[in-house]
Amino acid sequence: MKVELLDSTTDPLFVISMAARTCYASRKKDNPMNRVDFVKGLIKAGHETPLEFASATFDVSGISISCQNQMVRHRHASYCVQSGRYVDQRKNDCILPYGLLSAYEGAEDYVKEAKELYKKLVINGVKCEDARALLPQGMATNLCVNMNFRTIRHFLKLRLSPRAQAEVRQVAKSIYDICNDKWPWLLEGIYYE
Repeated sequence: MKVELLDSTTDPLFVISMAARTCYASRKKDNPMNRVDFVKGLIKAGHETPLEFASATFDVSGISISCQNQMVRHRHASYCVQSGRYVDQRKNDCILPYGLLSAYEGAEDYVKEAKELYKKLVINGVKCEDARALLPQGMATNLCVNMNFRTIRHFLKLRLSPRAQAEVRQVAKSIYDICNDKWPWLLEGIYYE
């Protein structure tokens, strides 16, 4: 699994500050030196709507379809997902959780058999989009996601939880680390173990 920042709002503090100050007709009070504290204050006060004016785009690769399905539940984001209709899945790995491997020795054999059947079906003319129905949810995929900063905060709050599935939690930790490096103020009140 790999998460990479592809692009983001050039000056998110400025954009968020201008959006927030529009509400109070106080743009003249904007001071670049005070923007971090101003935005942190917005977050602490629960006034997060201005965060929607800044965004980041992440490339997420080598995750399972199961993890992808959890990510796309976050509706206030845009996604481009690797197509199972057009991409031949024969070369894709299958991401199996450790708990599954330790609980059932035949898990890897099952995946090999499913991939072999998929391969035979495709060779015999079955469309990839139909043959994929036999593949496990653990098949590796890639996606590109754009989230506004408010959605990033919401995603992190939910997916950094110890109750979240381990794989999506890894994605969230990677996004957290990127945000912490670039915009530590965005993570006000968000922590993980």
